[in-house]
Amino acid sequence: MVDEQTEFWSKVAQKYDHVVDSQIGGLTRSMARDRLAREGNLGRAVEFGCGTGFYTDTLASKADSLLATDISPGMLEIAQRRVVSQRITFKVEDCQRTSLSDGAFDTAVLPLVIHFTAPKVTISEMHRILRLGGTLVVISIDPHALVGLARLRSRVRVLYQGVIGYRTKPPKGFGRNVVGNTELREILDRSGFRVASAETIRDSSRTSNIPVLYVRASKT
Repeated sequence: MVDEQTEFWSKVAQKYDHVVDSQIGGLTRSMARDRLAREGNLGRAVEFGCGTGFYTDTLASKADSLLATDISPGMLEIAQRRVVSQRITFKVEDCQRTSLSDGAFDTAVLPLVIHFTAPKVTISEMHRILRLGGTLVVISIDPHALVGLARLRSRVRVLYQGVIGYRTKPPKGFGRNVVGNTELREILDRSGFRVASAETIRDSSRTSNIPVLYVRASKT
């Protein structure tokens, strides 16, 4: 599955930004990035699923050093061209099984990536690589927060925009491990994190835009 996802994301890297904004809401990622910009100093930080670097520059401005990672070399190529900073190192990593040392980071950030992974495995790995008291920031889509026709329209739009935008068949079970607010909190708690705050970010320009959760937790 990892190899399939690596190949898929490299194929669609050039199209990703347009497609994801069409799927979840045109301003949603920018709103989440604005929220990241209000974080304090992140110290030694690592970003997983950096993609084309949409959040990377903002994270680097808040960190002493930033390791920006993605499973896809194709995504990393775009990110490296887009974001240039002496604070940033780029590396191919799978957030479920990294090559990183225990307790190596003060902050780990998972922006819109956890639903493409096994969430419990990913959160457990974040706990391993963070120091005691370190911070985990999870930005996660929350379609379950929508109801009725709004939820139906969001599903149709995600499928439609994915098909016409990527024109490449995704791996089996792709993006289906969505966790809502309650489930994410439970996973964090069971994995040794204490949730400090949880916010909902949403582009309200249309009712079917998909909200995202912005959750901060600390390693205990």
